[in-house]
Amino acid sequence: MWAICQHEFFRLFKSIKSLITVAFIVGISYLVSDLVNQAASFLPETELAQGHALGIFVLIMLFGPLFVFSLSHDVINRELAGRTIRFLVTRTSRNQIILGKFLGVAFFWLTCMIITFGVVFATVQTFDAKTFYLCVSLLIYCISLALLLSLVIPRPSYTMFLGIVIALILPGLGLWSTFSSHPAAPWIKYLTPFSFMEKDGAWTGFIWLYAAAFLIASMYLFRRRDC
Repeated sequence: MWAICQHEFFRLFKSIKSLITVAFIVGISYLVSDLVNQAASFLPETELAQGHALGIFVLIMLFGPLFVFSLSHDVINRELAGRTIRFLVTRTSRNQIILGKFLGVAFFWLTCMIITFGVVFATVQTFDAKTFYLCVSLLIYCISLALLLSLVIPRPSYTMFLGIVIALILPGLGLWSTFSSHPAAPWIKYLTPFSFMEKDGAWTGFIWLYAAAFLIASMYLFRRRDC
């Protein structure tokens, strides 16, 4: 499992697209932090600490699903299409393959968040642990959903398209269901992670429960799949 995790982690970090994504997140976060720092004299100290992480939070809220799906939409079906999965299933259990893939992608994004928040901390000496936790929670939700999608749909080209569609719809659906008076809105909003992020506190635990459910479903489907 850990060998698979390590392979997926370094595969992402060696990708040019991944490096560009990380550089983009860090760059935007630094610029917003710098702008907030320039307005420090107009903001209370408590709001200032949160303001430096505002750029990261907004960026991950709006584009986090797109980043995850664009980089990891083919985390499993890439192996299925290339028949390399046959080699993996002879060396380890199917559950460990799923966990290894999941952890590899999760560690990649956790490292990205540590780097991003580290740059902000080095710049302004403030760290917003709450925002860090919310960003990581949303990314974990998206990673587990991307993993499930990669098992349900066998072709990487299809998951690339569908992943982008889901990544664009998910934030919009979350915002719509939060502010809409439509009768279906109260039900729909609990299918997205954003309503739990808005409620904050223990409610964010439901995001991790959704991620666990996606992960368990992936394990179940993979055990039943012919490789």
